[in-house]
Amino acid sequence: MAFSLLISGLLILILAAGDFAITTISANRTGPVTRATAAVLWSAFRRLARAAGRDIVQPLAGPVIMCGVAFCWLVLTSLGWLLIFRSVPGSLEMKSSGAPAGWAETFAFVGSSLSTVGAANVRPASALWDNLSMIIAVNGMIVLTLSVTFVLNITQTVASGRGFAALIRVRDPADPRNDDLLLPTLADLCVRLNASPLALYYSSPRSSRGLPESLDWLAQRVSSDPGRYEQYRYVLGELPYLREEPEAGRDRFLRDLRHWATRYSLPG
Repeated sequence: MAFSLLISGLLILILAAGDFAITTISANRTGPVTRATAAVLWSAFRRLARAAGRDIVQPLAGPVIMCGVAFCWLVLTSLGWLLIFRSVPGSLEMKSSGAPAGWAETFAFVGSSLSTVGAANVRPASALWDNLSMIIAVNGMIVLTLSVTFVLNITQTVASGRGFAALIRVRDPADPRNDDLLLPTLADLCVRLNASPLALYYSSPRSSRGLPESLDWLAQRVSSDPGRYEQYRYVLGELPYLREEPEAGRDRFLRDLRHWATRYSLPG
């Protein structure tokens, strides 16, 4: 047995499963792999927007980032199981000849098991590996089911954000009479974003209607009223990855929020 392959496979599986769980079911932001993947892709889209124009990049950014994150989960999970099965070269055998499966055949078996298709040309060589193949299938079903739910939550959060961005343009935040409508809606939106930060990468077709820009505009509109400003600031403090000092003054908070909005906006 190649213990180095076994240990490496287990560590990769733990990383993939942990990142997947934190991102999809913890309701507490995103895992390290997801966050790094999204940040790299978003940085590339921001550079592309400067070079090719915002209108070309805007429809692609969110969906491509979601696909990139899902691809990383799939690659890490497949790689982890591949290394575990290859830690014992005779763990799988060819159905036609009974010869030990190679790397390519083992990878095909892992992919077939994760997708629950079960159509590979190899089979487990013993009961131990047969049971592990069942665990792979369960792993694949969990990833598929939670991924669908996760994508649904993201799209719902995106829709809520765009609805709120439109709402504050017709219900002026500077008018205290709108607080009973805007504050609860804003609180719900911030909690949703905290649980599904990838929604921030879905940019609006109109730069002025983008959610980060709209939240920055909202804070500016209420900043002249100290009492109401503190209420809105408390809610906005729930935004994911907003670096703000709790004891900082109004001007500092507004600068921090402006910086946050810029980070999650495509240059136009």
